[in-house]
Amino acid sequence: MNTSWSTAAGGARLFARRARWWFALPNRRAVTVAAVVLVAVLLGAFGAAAGSWLGNRSLAELPDTAGLAELSQRATGIDETPVVSRKTSPHAAPVVAADMRIDTGWDAAQAQQRYAVAGWSVSPVVVVDDQASVLYPGDKTITRLPSRYSRFTAESQGLVLEVSGSFVADGGIVRLSAWAANSPAVPTLALTGAVLGLITGWLSAATMARRIHQANSVHRATVTALTATALIVLAAPAVALYLNLGRVLRSHGDTSGPIATVHSALTPGSYWPTAPMWLLPVLSVAGSLVAIIALALAVTTRPAHASAALSAAEGDWEMATGTVEASIAAARVNRDAAQQLLYLLTYPDWAPTSVDRARHRLISAGVPAAFLTTPDQSSSEGS
Repeated sequence: MNTSWSTAAGGARLFARRARWWFALPNRRAVTVAAVVLVAVLLGAFGAAAGSWLGNRSLAELPDTAGLAELSQRATGIDETPVVSRKTSPHAAPVVAADMRIDTGWDAAQAQQRYAVAGWSVSPVVVVDDQASVLYPGDKTITRLPSRYSRFTAESQGLVLEVSGSFVADGGIVRLSAWAANSPAVPTLALTGAVLGLITGWLSAATMARRIHQANSVHRATVTALTATALIVLAAPAVALYLNLGRVLRSHGDTSGPIATVHSALTPGSYWPTAPMWLLPVLSVAGSLVAIIALALAVTTRPAHASAALSAAEGDWEMATGTVEASIAAARVNRDAAQQLLYLLTYPDWAPTSVDRARHRLISAGVPAAFLTTPDQSSSEGS
């Protein structure tokens, strides 16, 4: 009875151990696969950003201050220096603007005609007439004055201009906004970069996982912790990059505003309303540094069995070196030890030249020459 109970209990323990191993192995594999997929997704996002950056290089260059002054003069007919500003966005390509204040009224149709004569493709003028309430601080009275908002767009050589004027009575501001026209290179290169990033990330992560699997536990835990940290830190930038990629792949009209870009998410700016301007750039830099360290440690990983073999080989070498040094020390004071060492050094080539070379080496090591004479040499020296 007791024997049967012990046998059953032993079988149950063996089954439990094997069950734990059986269920733990798939879990480890699942975690590894999940990590490889996350790394691939991250590199896909940054690959899309790199492709978008390259595609943005093919867009038309925005005009400088002198160019904006010339375009503003054509829009207003006034030769004055406008107020120039540049606007960057974490969602789209940059925009440059020039503002000109006018106190004598402005005719948008005449400005449109000047651009058309200069070879620009212009859109119809949109005019909105309304009334504006003006408060006079002196007598605190409110007066309603006629207001007018006029707008048209012009396009030439990959550059889009939006010319608009906002006037109350005869005074107002004419604004000239310029951005690069859409280019098929941006979505094409962004999508290509995302695909290449996914493939590169998958292959790199799979190789890294295979290498650290053979490392010792401390090294493996260090690389795993650094990889997990990099994934957490780069999560927010990756989400922003994929959101921008979705905007890039949607259809976009040239006159509706600047083209969407992927890499612009990494420029300083408030990507989300409650997020600080530095959040995504700082997270990208910090996460990239951690990822580089993890990759360097994974590349330099030495398998545990290789480390053990190297340690054993180093121990054998040190033992062999100590044995040789002890043999030479004994040969310095004992003739028989010197003769045995000479025999070992010349084995199995006992030619006279080999023996002479070995004797000279031992003599240089401090072994007396008298201890290293053979019977033939002794008789020849005596005669």
